[in-house]
Amino acid sequence: MLSTENCQDDAAKLSEVEAEMLSTDLQDWIVTEAYLEKTFRFKNFYETMGFVNAVAWMANQQDHHPDLDVSYSRCRVRWNTHSANGVSRNDFICAARSDALHKKN
Repeated sequence: MLSTENCQDDAAKLSEVEAEMLSTDLQDWIVTEAYLEKTFRFKNFYETMGFVNAVAWMANQQDHHPDLDVSYSRCRVRWNTHSANGVSRNDFICAARSDALHKKN
């Protein structure tokens, strides 16, 4: 299960096939060559910010940081691995953890 794994140093960019295989473990994430992305929706700003803060804490613990686009009732999360110049297994790990945080809201 991806959400129980930790990010690895020097993670390599995944091939299209590898990314597609890992994407079956996630729901509603969009996989591109450069990003793994999903928009989360909330009832209000308070819930949105609670999720944003939880993702920020988790990302800091993993030393793997997403791009976040935040508004009143939504947050778009975009993971990628800059050092790999694309999407790595670390992005899938953090995406699964983001989903788990959303379920707690």
